[in-house]
Amino acid sequence: MDSGGVLRFATFNIRNGRAFDWLSSWWFRRGATAAAIGSLGADVLGLQEVYEFQRRYLARRLPGTSWFGAGRNGGRSGEQCPVVVAGGFVTVVEQHTRWYGETPDIPGTRLPEASFPRVATVLRCRDGRTAREFTVVNTHLDERHAANRVASARQLAGWLDPSVPAVVMGDFNAVQGARDVMGPLLEAGFAPVPVTGGTMHGFTGTAAGRRIDHILVSPHWTIEDAAVVRERPGGRLPSDHWPVRATLRLS
Repeated sequence: MDSGGVLRFATFNIRNGRAFDWLSSWWFRRGATAAAIGSLGADVLGLQEVYEFQRRYLARRLPGTSWFGAGRNGGRSGEQCPVVVAGGFVTVVEQHTRWYGETPDIPGTRLPEASFPRVATVLRCRDGRTAREFTVVNTHLDERHAANRVASARQLAGWLDPSVPAVVMGDFNAVQGARDVMGPLLEAGFAPVPVTGGTMHGFTGTAAGRRIDHILVSPHWTIEDAAVVRERPGGRLPSDHWPVRATLRLS
């Protein structure tokens, strides 16, 4: 999208490719997943539940994109929360992956009783049209323990510089009304983009599921448009989640 100061962001949990989902398993739906991502038209996209073989396939199917982020075990090992930047005017000037827990810069760090490490991919980006810089965070919070989701949200909020425009997105495993989890970001001045209907559908295609995938923006942004995108390329569900897309203007 090339309209000075306007950027399109999206978040999408693509369902890990090692899960056995019968005819919805990765090898049957991967073409639909790539097509769904392409149709989002996002300048900056956060993906969750991405293994390296999924990342390689999608990178081939989406030429001109740049991929950032490490796996939860470090390097390319384990599930990733990559940020995908479309070719064009957005450049990445700094990137790092952080782990939730007491040693956030040590790969493999995890919170108490967590099934596995959880990460946040953090980018500092520059819009080449305006020279404005902003932060992007993509994450996926603990699926089992609410206390870990709360601790992660608090830690994440503490990593952000309130003077820098920021967009935080991902699968929070919590609905928008879950004040314990969303509260730290709301208290830091972030606002969720307004969308309707659910995002998690478990390969049913329903719009009535839980809305656990979110895009939140700092006060520096104006929300021009936002929606849950429910498309089935070739008639096939691309994931067990629907993506969320938002068009934002940096004020």
